[in-house]
Amino acid sequence: MKKVKKYLFVIVLFSTASFIGCKRCATCTQTITTSVNVSTPGYPQTTTTTFEACGADLDAVDGKTTTSTSTAGNIRATATSRTICK
Repeated sequence: MKKVKKYLFVIVLFSTASFIGCKRCATCTQTITTSVNVSTPGYPQTTTTTFEACGADLDAVDGKTTTSTSTAGNIRATATSRTICK
């Protein structure tokens, strides 16, 4: 009986260590939309990229939206990036 308990303990310990060591991963889709404040053919532009993210990288990008704006003279360009992971 003592040996059985010992083996069960080792199995539970190994299973727990394996579970803790797993990284959560997901497929992410990043959509970037670029627009300008003047009438320009081809704008707004939208590009989509798909990638795999795991662990801390997944937490850093999932559900995040980032906007960046640049101005040159009277023209203002805005790029908005949104990432959704499933």
